[in-house]
Order: sequence, then C-alpha cells, then structure tokens
Amino acid sequence: MTDTMIELRELTKIYPGTDIPAVESLTMDIPRGEIVVFVGPSGCGKTTSLKMINRIIEPSSGHIVLDGEDVTNVDPDQLRRRIGYVIQQIGLFPHIRIGDNVATVPNLLGWDKERTRARVDELLDIVGLDPDIYRSRFPKELSGGQRQRVGVARALAADPPVLLMDEPFGAIDPITRTRLQNEFLRLQDELQKTIVFVTHDIDEAIKMGDRIAILEQKSIPAQFATPEEILTAPANEFVEDFVGAGATLKRLKLTRIREIDIIDDCLTGSITEDKHTLRRKLDESDWTALLLLDEQHRPIRWLRAPDFRHDRPVDQMGLPAVAFVEPHATLSDALEEMLIGSAGVAIVIDSRGTFQGILDIDTIINSIQLMRDESAEFYRAEKLIDPAEVVS
Repeated sequence: MTDTMIELRELTKIYPGTDIPAVESLTMDIPRGEIVVFVGPSGCGKTTSLKMINRIIEPSSGHIVLDGEDVTNVDPDQLRRRIGYVIQQIGLFPHIRIGDNVATVPNLLGWDKERTRARVDELLDIVGLDPDIYRSRFPKELSGGQRQRVGVARALAADPPVLLMDEPFGAIDPITRTRLQNEFLRLQDELQKTIVFVTHDIDEAIKMGDRIAILEQKSIPAQFATPEEILTAPANEFVEDFVGAGATLKRLKLTRIREIDIIDDCLTGSITEDKHTLRRKLDESDWTALLLLDEQHRPIRWLRAPDFRHDRPVDQMGLPAVAFVEPHATLSDALEEMLIGSAGVAIVIDSRGTFQGILDIDTIINSIQLMRDESAEFYRAEKLIDPAEVVS
C-alpha cells in the first residue's frame, strides 16, 4: 500500500469544437486519507478536473491511477461505484424515501436487505439524522442542510475509499454551512477517506483542506501545498492575489480548538443542586456567572447573581447557554459563536453535547499573537522580509 491514493498523469480535456484545453496536462499525487481542495477562479477547470477522476467527463488524454490501478479505461460504471460523489445540488431522487436514496449504491452492488438496512441506519445516525425519524421521509420534507447530510450519507454508503465533493456546501446558508463543514471534518477524523473537494472560496479551502491546489486557467497548479505554506509562503503573485489580505485572520481557520488550551475550570453547577448551593458556589468564586449543566453534564443556562432574586425554577433562570463549538471546530468558528452568544465566550462540547470547557476572547488574541510570532520567525529564517513588517 502506497501513501498516494490518486495519481493524475498529464490529464487533459479538450472539448469538441475548440483547440484550447479546458484542462491541460494536470499532474498531481493526492495522498491517501487527506482532503485535497481544488480552488481557483471561475472557469479554470477545477470541476472538469474533478469529474475526470470518476470519468463523468472522459479525459482527452492522460491517465488516472486509483490506489495503484490505472482506471483510465476500465468500465466507468464500475469505477463510480468505488468513488463517492457529492454535489452542490445534492441530487437526491425526489420520488423515493431517504432510506432508499442512501441505499442506492448498495442496491446496485447487490447487498442483501438486512445489510443494506443496517448500513443506511448507521450512516443516517453518523450524519446526525435519527433513522427512525428520517428513514421514511421524502427529500421535500427535509431542510437544505438535512438533504445535504443525506447526500453525504449516500456517497459513503458502500464505504468507498475516495470521495469527490463539488462545492457541496455552496448552496446552504452561512450558519448551516459552517455547522456542516464542522460535522464533515469530525466524520473525516473517524473515516480517513481520500477526498477531492472543489470550492471557489479560499476561506473554505483553508478550513477544509489538508492540502490546497490553487489552479490557474486550464487547471494549471499555481501552488499545491498545505494551507499553512500557502498563507506563509505564497508561490507567486497569482497566489498572493487569490488568497488576498488578512492572512493572519485566515490562519484562525487552521487552528482547531483541540490544539489549544481551553478553560476547563469554568464555574459550573448541576440542575440537581438547589438554588442555595448554586448561589453559594457563585458567591465564593471569582466568576461573574455560573454555567448550569443538566444531568448528562450538558450546558443549559448561564446564571448570574441577580438571577437568584427571582422565584423561578433553576432551569428557567438566567440566559440560555448558546455559542457551542466542538473540539474539531476552528478558532474562526469559535470567534463567530462568541459574537452571537450572550456570555462573550464559546462553550466547548463533545459530540454528545457534554461540557468540556470554554473559550474566551483572550485565548483568541493569544493565538493570533502566536501566529504572528511564528510568521515573523519564518520570514526571519527565510530572510524574505523585515520581520517587523509581519507583526506591524
């Protein structure tokens, strides 16, 4: 087994009626278990390149090697059953139920009903849709975000080693998009698929990609590198212009919450405790608020001293706990949640909603300063520019 899952060799596409290639001699090694993002200006050929990998679009010349096998000339239907595919428009069959949509490829592969049913329920659960509730619904009965989750589940149904994603979150509102991105990154931590992901959004590329291919016209790579390398050492002026200003803030999309020290000694209390006990905890601490947890240790309310003056049940006091983030989310996600929350912090929870700690603005500021220091050190080592300009 090699470390490379997909090899593209001199891959070229020339459409009939034109002499100008849409994709010209694209050569690239895509590592096993990584997310590689194709990003570039409109019309640069990134979607054409993606579709040639599973031969939805047939290449004019060149070779596609999948896990050591040249699949350029194999049966394209057989090839596509080995590769999951997720598109922006989701592409669910509107006339069949969600369970049958997810089961499309297993049915084509001749799986028995019991195995198929178990796989459908497993995947719906993985993408956060209760199978007992959603299995029998039709696509029109789901929100856009829910339909996109079903699209991901369907692409994963036969457990393909490779997943192709063509702007999968592009047609969804920004809040749902961020949540789906985070859920997908959580899934990738578990599944370790090889993923080729197309987007036009450099911020999404930085957040989602283990490596990014910034493509010029004809899908010619201007730079193929990690997000960190692209932000700190753009290969040329084209890459600099495409990435744009604000590289430090963009790097907030590189740092995961799990990579930093969160505040895990936040003052908490349990809903099983009486008001007197909770008030005493707050009075004896240096905290201005107490985070109330339910019996499963999930955050539910923020309680401040004035809240105890009212004769209400504990679970109706204070303000609802909002601004939740999971450890795989980025610091950029946490900052966005802080801005919409009522307490000025992001609450870190695990996949079951269990409280892990909090993240405040000081942590974000310290992380930004650390990134600036690292950038200054890099440029000092490379002698590219005066390090004072980096941190100015």
